[in-house]
Amino acid sequence: MIKAGSSLVAGNDAGIDKSFIQNLVSQVNKLLKQGIQVIIVSSGAVAKGMYELNLKERPNSLHLLQATAAVGQLGLINSYQLEFSNFDIKTAQVLISHDDIANRERYLNARRSLTTLLEMRVVPIVNENDSVSTEEISFGDNDTLAGAIVGLTDADRFVMLSDQKGVYSQDPQKEKNAKLLSVINLDDASTEIDRITEGSSGSLGRGGMKTKIKAARLSLDSGAKTWVADGNDPEALIKIFNGQQVGTLFEGERDKLQSRKKWIASLGIPKGKLILDDGAAKAIVEDGSSLLPVGVTTIEGEFEKGALVVCLNNNEEVATGFCNFNSLELKLILGLKSEEISSTLGYASEEEVIHRDNLVLS
Repeated sequence: MIKAGSSLVAGNDAGIDKSFIQNLVSQVNKLLKQGIQVIIVSSGAVAKGMYELNLKERPNSLHLLQATAAVGQLGLINSYQLEFSNFDIKTAQVLISHDDIANRERYLNARRSLTTLLEMRVVPIVNENDSVSTEEISFGDNDTLAGAIVGLTDADRFVMLSDQKGVYSQDPQKEKNAKLLSVINLDDASTEIDRITEGSSGSLGRGGMKTKIKAARLSLDSGAKTWVADGNDPEALIKIFNGQQVGTLFEGERDKLQSRKKWIASLGIPKGKLILDDGAAKAIVEDGSSLLPVGVTTIEGEFEKGALVVCLNNNEEVATGFCNFNSLELKLILGLKSEEISSTLGYASEEEVIHRDNLVLS
């Protein structure tokens, strides 16, 4: 997962810094050749829109901001598409709103969409859907959006590219003695987070070091190694891939499985129960398999697609996860093989009742 901010993407060349995008795309091409799947969360739509609309300052009006983002998004994506096409790499525009993460059904849809693109060797270019988001239901910055998508896609590395070399002990624009921090442990009580995050965002962006710390926490909770690195270094991503010291590395004592369990548990009481046969219970516990309809014998409760449900075998809780079907659909496909689901329901559907990525063992 790579996040590029407005301070890097925006430029004097028609509102876009083409040299930055060229360098970024060149590095991504090298990563793809190494078999690394890549998602880019890119700011810059508003900056591009400001250029196209001849605006000197970032709009304060919500409706004008939405319009500016809509105008600029097209040019932003075209810039990426042009550079990636030089390497015969396919790209896709993905606009995500806060509701796509907060709503369980849309969360599952967004996850499946992104993972499918990756499986097809397409590079998703993600941005918040500023043209329809409101202040009350927006991420507010692409650092937080990127941190959320790390968990959404189970990314194992997250790099926030900055116009700074990394995270400093104090705001380097105000304090000459500010030191670059090579490592920050967010679980260390002695870490002076307030001093680190006192810097402000640029005129084109909404983030700053405060949002990067927030995004780092989200990323670490998902089990991903996390950096803030210099986006002006044309080899920053390659150096990180090769294990070199670059920018600031975030650490924490978090365990991915425990964090995921805690996250799922925080969603509340399960909406329904799935009773599994012995074969299905063994498959998900010992083999790490997804739960298929052939292994579900009974369901209890009424729930919607994407609801949190608990899986039981011999009256013992086996796992908890997000169900890909509502209770009415599930009753129709109990005991069926995966290839029989769509014909039974009469429309295309998922093959798994609960995908293993959304299934947490008890």
